[in-house]
Amino acid sequence: MRLVLDYGGVLADHVDEREYAHLLGVSPDRDPYPGWLAYYLFRTGFLDTEAQYVDLLSTLTGATEADCREYVERTWLDPAFPAERVELLSELATQHSLVLLGNVVKPWVESVLREHGVRDCFDSLLVSSDLERPKPHPRGYVRSMEGADGAVVMVSDEFNEDLLMAQCLGMTTVWVENEDDEEPYRRPDYTVEDFTALPPVLDRIQRSG
Repeated sequence: MRLVLDYGGVLADHVDEREYAHLLGVSPDRDPYPGWLAYYLFRTGFLDTEAQYVDLLSTLTGATEADCREYVERTWLDPAFPAERVELLSELATQHSLVLLGNVVKPWVESVLREHGVRDCFDSLLVSSDLERPKPHPRGYVRSMEGADGAVVMVSDEFNEDLLMAQCLGMTTVWVENEDDEEPYRRPDYTVEDFTALPPVLDRIQRSG
């Protein structure tokens, strides 16, 4: 079975960037927030390297290059990645084909996955900074299904922004419930409270297939 996994909110839990606004010398209430502007351009492929991101962030805020790099370390390179999720990823990789599909920056994601010893669990990383199209554009979804043998299951904490397109393209959807107040436009096929609750759902999907 092919498992297509979202990154943020499913595998890793990032802090709110604004918690480290002081490193950039800006107000966390500044709108538009400069950290988000720079990251958006990086994750969508308008910037190619971390050096370009740092240079833009420095230009937007007046912060030094050193402060901008510390900002990256504190926000994007140090998410919470619970040991239980690491263990489950390692287990799932022995049974299924794993693909990561996310609106994220590839070098930072690879760095986090390697730090936790799970980069090799994934057959491929399909991320917006490479695809040049963020979810829910279908490009990443279609590529994530290529070469799949059997059912394709997508797991995400965002239904309308992630799983709705997956459902339209024929994937089985598993929604990791979050605190977002937005009402899903459709019902997910399955719902779990956390990524670690996934195995019984996969067993049900396999039995129903």
